[in-house]
Amino acid sequence: MKYDTTTLEHGSTIQCDVCIVGSGAAGVTLAGELDGSGLITLVIEAGGAKYLARQQTALQGEVANDSSHTTPDMYRRRMLGGATSIWGGRCVPLSPIDLEVRDYVPHSGWPISWQELDRFYPAAQSYCQVGNYDYTVRTAIGKNAPPTIEGYADPDVETNDIERFSPPTDFGKVYLSKLTKSSNVRLALNTKAVRLNQSGSIVESLTAATANGREIRILARHYILAMGGLETPRLLMLSDPTRRGGLGNDNGLLGRFYMCHVENTVGLLRLHANANPVVDFERSIDGVYVRRKFRLSREALDQHRLLNTVARLHYPLPADPSHGNGLLSAMYIVKDVIIPEYRRKFATLELANFEGQTRDAKFWLSHAGNVTRDAGLVARFGVHWIRRRILAKRKLPFVVFHSRNSAYPLDFSAEQIPARENAATLAESLDADGRRRIRVNWRLMPQDVDSLTRTIRLLRDSFERSGCGELVINGERLEEQISRSTPTGGHHIGTTRMATDPTQGVVDQNCTMHGISNLHIAGAAVFPTCGHANPTLTIVALSVRLAEHVKRLCLLPT
Repeated sequence: MKYDTTTLEHGSTIQCDVCIVGSGAAGVTLAGELDGSGLITLVIEAGGAKYLARQQTALQGEVANDSSHTTPDMYRRRMLGGATSIWGGRCVPLSPIDLEVRDYVPHSGWPISWQELDRFYPAAQSYCQVGNYDYTVRTAIGKNAPPTIEGYADPDVETNDIERFSPPTDFGKVYLSKLTKSSNVRLALNTKAVRLNQSGSIVESLTAATANGREIRILARHYILAMGGLETPRLLMLSDPTRRGGLGNDNGLLGRFYMCHVENTVGLLRLHANANPVVDFERSIDGVYVRRKFRLSREALDQHRLLNTVARLHYPLPADPSHGNGLLSAMYIVKDVIIPEYRRKFATLELANFEGQTRDAKFWLSHAGNVTRDAGLVARFGVHWIRRRILAKRKLPFVVFHSRNSAYPLDFSAEQIPARENAATLAESLDADGRRRIRVNWRLMPQDVDSLTRTIRLLRDSFERSGCGELVINGERLEEQISRSTPTGGHHIGTTRMATDPTQGVVDQNCTMHGISNLHIAGAAVFPTCGHANPTLTIVALSVRLAEHVKRLCLLPT
């Protein structure tokens, strides 16, 4: 049911068994798992049911001067459904190696096993609406599926992996009816968490603010923060009246070890005419959009001491009119009005691969010529896009083009090491409520750059051995290009990391805060390492697991 907190008087108290702060993928999943449990569950969300620009200003913050991190408010939403209202839908599970202690990855190793995490992925698949828990070409697409690249086989490289795409599921819209019809879940929108009030080894209450400015008190047996990897540490820091720097910061780890995935498009894979690469999206047996990718094998990662990284065939450089593709030229011409994430990707591609080229009249005429020659294709694409993206319930994730000259840049998504220096802290600037904003201090570490550089060189060697093509890289400038890699904007990982030892993490193996027995954290903030996989599917899996744990705790005698 919906709970209108504006009807409450200043200083009123709400009592419940479980209070969930945040209604994104983690918060909605937790509420869904607690639905029908008999536990009175209150979900509070600072935003409303719809996007309102004025409600987003509290997500703004600061970025260190020499950091390439995007502004903290980008890719986040203060509204029902949180960031799932704008996400792209890519779903990928972590790999077993991601959870293991690797002597070449500092601070690596999860306090739970791969087998433990793996059992919650099927439920996460259902919440994200991505079909079967199946991420291999042969079983997801079918035994007659063509190879990813004809003639390409190398013992160091796996080419049988796919990534699945959610419709994408807006958790707020899709699960609103379930939550409002629940007999034990209450949803309170436009209700902001102000501070957690600790008493000894428990959180005694949560102070919240209603839409009409009244402060209320929430008394719960258990509190779960599901606010994302930046807002969660911010609330914990703002809740501390002492000088330790935040609840859970007894060992100075809160906000530390902040990770994003490292993105870049590097090199040019020139394939022979008979290589027949699978570039576009395919449909799985169960009707879900999937896309191929390739990565180094587990054995190669260990042998060369590399971070987990995947590569995909990318469309040709849009800025270079020599591609002769009217659609790419049209996208480049209107790049300033497309969505920010792809505008940023275009800019990164340009900087790395088209730097110093003259954009004169001839340059723009060449682009215009491409559009004119492909006018029919551009028009047909418009219809195709409306049908498969705008109107479809399960949307085409984005546009992928076959290259007319069989040449493809490689798009990389790479793991980043957890480094204490990368951190989310409180800024000196204040939001409209007079509360300190978040400040992000994020940089690539030398090991991040070295790992991706050596990965690309290994892929170059593997293509040379295969004889199906050539990966052309600028050897002299490769490390410089890698150093310009950008963080994936919406992946805020590791700021309240999980560990059995409180000197190594903020929460324990059950996502319960060390030293505070009734405070739990959901989301990518608890990941000790990030792997290469987009975090949403794992966020949902861990939220299902956390709900199971909280239900067990609530059954214990008090």
